[in-house]
This record gives sequence, C-alpha cells and structure tokens, in this order.
Amino acid sequence: MARATTPLIAIGIVALAAGNALANPPAGVPHGPPAGISAGPPAAATDHVPHGLAVGRPADLPASASANANSASTVHADAADLDRGASLLGKLNAGHASDSAFEHASSKSVVGALSIYKSSTVKAEAAVKTYTIAVANDQSAVTTAQTALTTAQNASPSNPATIAIAQANLTAAQSQFTADQGKLAAAQQAIINAQTTLASSTRTNLTPTVVTRLNKLLGI
Repeated sequence: MARATTPLIAIGIVALAAGNALANPPAGVPHGPPAGISAGPPAAATDHVPHGLAVGRPADLPASASANANSASTVHADAADLDRGASLLGKLNAGHASDSAFEHASSKSVVGALSIYKSSTVKAEAAVKTYTIAVANDQSAVTTAQTALTTAQNASPSNPATIAIAQANLTAAQSQFTADQGKLAAAQQAIINAQTTLASSTRTNLTPTVVTRLNKLLGI
C-alpha cells in the first residue's frame, strides 16, 4: 500500500508545482501570451460585428423597455391605490351607482343617502364660494367707507351733512359685511351637517380622507 501511495504523492507535488509555475512564472519570463499573440478572441470571430457596435450585453436596457417597466409599476401602484380606496369607503362604494339609480333611490338606502349628501354638499359649496367672494368685497367696501368718514371728519370747515352720509355708508357696509359673514359660516356649517347626516344614516366613520375620496367618486 505504501508503494502505491508514494507515486500518487509525487504526482500531486508535480501538478502543484506546475500550477504555481503557470500562476507565477519564474523571473525573466513575461506574463501573458507570447509576443505577437493578442489576448481575447481571434479577429475572425468579431469580423461580422459592424464598426462602432459594442460587443457583448448592452450596459443599459433600451428606453422602450424602461418605459414599459415604469408603466407596469404605475399600473400596479394605481391598482393598489384603488383597492385601498375601495376598502376605505366600504359601503360608500355605492357611489358608483348610475345617475338613474341615484334619482330613484330610497332615502333610507345607502345610494339614497349618498344622493342627499351630494346635492346638499354641491349646494353648500356653491354658497361657500359665493359668500367668500362677497365677504372679500364687503371688507373692501368697509375700508373705503371708513376712509371717506375719516376724510369728512377731518375736513375744514367741517360739514355735518357730509359726515352723516359717510357715517351711514360705513354702517351699511359693516352691516352687509356681517350679514355675508353669517351666510358664509352657515354654508360652511351646511357642508359639515351633510357629512354628519351621511355618517349617521350609513353608520360610517367619515374621516377627512374618506370624505376626500367620496367627493372625488361623486364628482363633487
């Protein structure tokens, strides 16, 4: 057995030495292929490749591939967002009902409750827009009337009639301003009331996020 082992050991030593010699050639022996022989595939292997065309796998994906990947990601994101929205709205997804269903729905049904909510909210939001503009105009009118009164009071000689008129104009402007502020507040409250009524009738928790999604669904 010892005789057989000795040749095997000798063969292993020779193979190891040969490997080291190839990896680290003796001093004076250059690394790489002999002079005149280039590294890599022979020229004939790449002659068919047009000049300027990179050999091997492109560094980047084509623009169309990237666009398709981005498009697919967007579709998946939109689908996930829709799923979350549907889950969030729960029974309020009845807002997808047709116009005909809204018109003929019972006030005790979810669709009927949504119909009442939509009409009330649309009306209230229109009033909010109207009176927001009115209050801004009223504020300008009050400022103008106050300036006119101050000018009349500082005039010399003083004219009581002019002062009285200026005072009356200021009072009227202030009254209009107060009235429109009240109407604006009422319109804003009407929006809140519509939400409260819907939440109560459908037994739904109307968070700001739910209200935003629902109004988008109803086209408000």
